[in-house]
Amino acid sequence: MKLLIAHGDAGSRFAIREVAAGLSASDLEPVEAGEGAQTVAMLLAPGAPDVAVVDWDLPGCSGPELCRQVRARRGSRAPYIIVLTGSGHTPAEALEAGADDCVATSAPGHELQARIAAARRFTTPA
Repeated sequence: MKLLIAHGDAGSRFAIREVAAGLSASDLEPVEAGEGAQTVAMLLAPGAPDVAVVDWDLPGCSGPELCRQVRARRGSRAPYIIVLTGSGHTPAEALEAGADDCVATSAPGHELQARIAAARRFTTPA
C-alpha cells in the first residue's frame, strides 16, 4: 500500500516516514512530495497512493485546499487523507474540506501510527 507523505520540510518528511516504518507488519510503500501542486498531481494520477499524510501548511496549497481539489476530481474514490494541524488551525475546517482525519503536528508518533493503521483498515479490500 502506498503512503504519500506531503510536507514542505524534508526533515519532517523523514520523521513521518520513520513513524510509519514503525508499524508492525508494515506493508507501506512511502512516497514523498514537498509542495502542493506535486501532491495534488500524485493524488490524481493513476495508481495514486491509498493514504496521504498532508501538512496543513504545504507550500503552494494548504491541506484543506488540497482536500477540496482532490475530492472535487476523485469524489468517493479519493485516497484517505490525514491532515497535520498546527496551532491556529481548526480540525473542523480540514474535515469540512474533505479530510478523513486530522492529527496535531505535536502529537506523539504512536498517535500518528494508530491513525495510519486505521486508514489502512479503511483502504484495504476485505
